[in-house]
Order: sequence, then structure tokens, then C-alpha cells
Amino acid sequence: MAIKRKKSLRWIALFFGLALILGMLFLIWHPKSASEEPQIYGVTVDDTWDGEVSTKEIVKALKAMPVRPTVRIVMSKEKSPKDYVPLFKKIAPVADIMAQPVDSYDMKAYPNVSSYRQRFQESLDCLSDYTTIWEVGNEVNGTDWIKQRPKLIMNKVEAAYEVVKEANQQTAVTFYYENPKDRDMMAWIDHHVPQKLRQGLDFSFISYYEDDNKGYQPDWKSVFQVFQDKFPQSKVGMGECGNTADSATTASKIAMMRHYYRQPAYTEHYVGGYFWWNWVQDCVPYENNRVSQELNHILK
Repeated sequence: MAIKRKKSLRWIALFFGLALILGMLFLIWHPKSASEEPQIYGVTVDDTWDGEVSTKEIVKALKAMPVRPTVRIVMSKEKSPKDYVPLFKKIAPVADIMAQPVDSYDMKAYPNVSSYRQRFQESLDCLSDYTTIWEVGNEVNGTDWIKQRPKLIMNKVEAAYEVVKEANQQTAVTFYYENPKDRDMMAWIDHHVPQKLRQGLDFSFISYYEDDNKGYQPDWKSVFQVFQDKFPQSKVGMGECGNTADSATTASKIAMMRHYYRQPAYTEHYVGGYFWWNWVQDCVPYENNRVSQELNHILK
């Protein structure tokens, strides 16, 4: 009996040893995501759909998504924050909301710090009950179309940041990325973004459009690791993407969605994002819509 017991113990030890080795090999072949943050799967809703698609159809498409999405709502300068209450109120039950009171193309409509601050204060007063994240600056380094000096832009963004933080709500800034040979986003951040924002922002995002950059493919792992170092306290991710070319097809939109929404976590605080810009135009109504169906398949 003693001999049999020793043989049994050897087999048990061998079994557990093999199990341990296989477990270690699994971890090597299937490493844990580099990020420890819950992932955000974002889409964008602007006003270009108004009159063509109903709010009801937008809400239905959001409800059909397999995860709770985060919706960037782009607010037009022609509308007051009060005008957006019905839309925010209908979307909030089915999605988290990232409010964008000022798009980069409207930044020049706010000529000074006080007008920009007022826009955010009015938005907070009306919409804070429905909003999870406030985008206090959108594509802030896009001076070609903003037509303002970096110092003024960042003073405005910092004022909005302070207003939102005083309300104990979350802040985000999005930066526009392009081929560094043309314009270096990282250098712009170094020169113009104050430490208060670099240390205090809850989210720091990068927007990127291949169609605007001749199909250039950045080394996103390297980009986000450098970007994370500049915003060490922030959760980082893609703030905008999309297939916006006039020549875009259903197939090209699907291919680009797969490319971005399947990105791996590049840093410990990478949260995804993506925020497909033309989501309403491309995915609503969602029934019998190949692009919408593919996005929902990716997110399962």
C-alpha cells in the first residue's frame, strides 16, 4: 500500500506541475490587457442629422448596442444649452454622455476667456444631471482652423476646466494628431499645455482621421506611451475617428471600424474611446445596416 501511495503522490505532483506550466504558457501567449481601466466604446452625435433622423431612432440604435456606449454630443454654437435638454434627457438612460459645448470649428466664435467660460457654465447649469464627461477642449491644437493663438486657446480651455472641476465633474481634452513630419502634436503639448491640465485632466484623447493624412498609419503603441507620459494622471484613448472621405464605401467604413475599435490597450490607463464621428449618418437607423451591424459585432 505504501508503494502505491507513493506512486499516486508522484502522479498528483506531476499533474499539478504540468498544470502550472500550462498556466504560465497561457499567460505568455494570452497576456493580460495592458490597461486596468474599464473600456469606453464611444460614438458621436452632432446636429447634421437634424430633420433627417429622429431622436427615437438614435435611442433605438444605442439600445441595440451590446455594451453601454459613451456618446459625444456635439453642441452647435447656434443653439443654447437649454435647447439640448430634451436630447440629453432621452439619451442618458441608454448611454453615458460626453458633452462637447464647443467644437474646434466653433472655437473662434468665443473670442475671449469669459465668453468660453460662460458657454460651459450655462451648459453645466442645464445639462450636468445627464453628463458623465465634459470635453473642455476639442482638437485644441488645430490652430489652422481655430484661427486663434495657442495661448488664448489654452487660457479658454483652462477656464472651462476650472468651471467643470468646481462642479466636481469629469474633464477631457482632445488633441488632433497628424503625421509628425507635417506637425508635431507632442511638441505642441510641451510648449502650450499648462501643468494644471497635464496633471489634472481625467481624460486626454487623440483624434485621428486617415482620410486627412493620406492614409498614414501611426505607430499607436509608441504614440500613446509618449502621450501617457505627458498626462500621467489621465485616462487616455482615441477621441475621434471615422471614414470621412467622399469616396468612403460601406466596405471601407467597416474595415476602418475594425481597425480602430479593435485596438489593444496601449498603456495602463488606456480606455479606448474611438467616438466614430459620422455614427448617426453611418449607423442610424440600425436595422438592416451593415455598418451598424459590424460595429455591434465588434463590441460583443
